[in-house]
Order: sequence, then structure tokens, then C-alpha cells
Amino acid sequence: MVAKDPAYDFRRASGLLAHAYALTGQNEKAEALFRQTVVLSTLSETYLNFASLLASRGHNAEAREWAQKVLAKKPTMPGYLRRRERPWFRSANALLKRLPA
Repeated sequence: MVAKDPAYDFRRASGLLAHAYALTGQNEKAEALFRQTVVLSTLSETYLNFASLLASRGHNAEAREWAQKVLAKKPTMPGYLRRRERPWFRSANALLKRLPA
């Protein structure tokens, strides 16, 4: 689906494919696809998966930036979206706590 329509599901499919690459150890491929995807996507799930990949590769400062981008969206969201995004906010906070300052 990603090759046929990269914008499918607001680029969530591309983000999930990149995450799958990361989980299978294809880190270079994953990072390249994440970088393409986050240019046009604003999905918290994609940002957080990218931050996790960066943290696993030792790019802590950049991982912190991507996790903070997830949290930066929270104040401007209406309540129903905040409830829907709550798991991503919690995961972003947990990732920030694990990363060295």
C-alpha cells in the first residue's frame, strides 16, 4: 500500500512500515522512511516511534525533540482529541524520563 499510495491514512501506513523496519533491525531503512514521513505527517504515533528509534541508536537529543513535539500538541487540542491521544502523551513522557538530560 505504501508504494502505491504513500499518503494513505494520513501517512500512518508509511510510519508503521518504518516502525516495522526498526523492529526488524533495518535501522537505516527505517530512519530514511521516518524522515520522509515526518515531513508531511503530524501523527503522534509516528513521531513517537521515530523518537524511539533515535533513542535506540543513541541520538538522545533528537529523540527528545520528537517526543516533545508530541507533548507540545496537547495544550491546543480539544478535550476529545486529548483523550484519544492520551496513550501517546504517556509514552512520550515515559520516553523523556528514560532519556539522559
